[in-house]
Amino acid sequence: MTTIYLIRHSLKEKNYEIIDSDDSSQVKNEKVILSCEGEEKARKLAKLEELQNIDEVWASNYVRSIETAKYICFQNQAKLNISSSFDERHYGTWSDGIDKDNFWISQFQNADLKNLDGESMKDVQRRVSRKIEEILENNKNKKVAIVCHNACILFYLLQYCKLEQAKIVKRLTITFHEKLLIQEGIMASPSIMKLEFDGFELKDISYIKLD
Repeated sequence: MTTIYLIRHSLKEKNYEIIDSDDSSQVKNEKVILSCEGEEKARKLAKLEELQNIDEVWASNYVRSIETAKYICFQNQAKLNISSSFDERHYGTWSDGIDKDNFWISQFQNADLKNLDGESMKDVQRRVSRKIEEILENNKNKKVAIVCHNACILFYLLQYCKLEQAKIVKRLTITFHEKLLIQEGIMASPSIMKLEFDGFELKDISYIKLD
C-alpha cells in the first residue's frame, strides 16, 4: 500500500490592512503567510504520529503551504518538493455572466464553471490527478505528504467521494463508500486526508484533525 497524506495548510494571516503592491490578486494570494497561531499549529501537526517516517514531502507554490510543509520536512529530515500542480484553484478575473454570490454552490452543480482566465473544478482535478499518479508511480509502498489547499483537495476527492449535500457556503457533507468524512463543513486548517492506494486504486480515505 502507498499512503498519500493530503494536508490542508495551517491558519493563514488575515490581519492585513494596506498592501501597497502592483501584484495581481492571484500573486497576492500566493504570498499570504501563516499567522503566528498557524505557525504553532503547523509545528504541532508535524509531530502527529501519522506524519512520522514520511518518505517524500510536497507543497503547492503558495507561501502558506510551503511554511506548513517545512515543519514536516524538519521532523522527517526530508527535502521539500514544490509543484504548482497542487496550487489552490485559480479563480481568475470575475467574468460577465458569472454570479459571484452563488459561485461557490454553483461550481458543484457545474464542474466546468469558471471565469475566462480561471479554472473549473475539472481543470483542478486534471492537474492534481496527473501529479498524484506520477507520485504513486515513483513511491510504491511509501508515505508521501502533500501540503496544499481546501478546494484543491476537495475537488480531487470528489472524483472518488459522494457529495451528499452542499447547502450554503463552506457547508458540505462528503462520504467515501458510505464512510462519513466531512459533515456540514470543510477541512479544518490544518488537517489531513489520509489516502491508501493499492497501485493506482484508491482503497480507503480517513480524515485526521488536530486534537
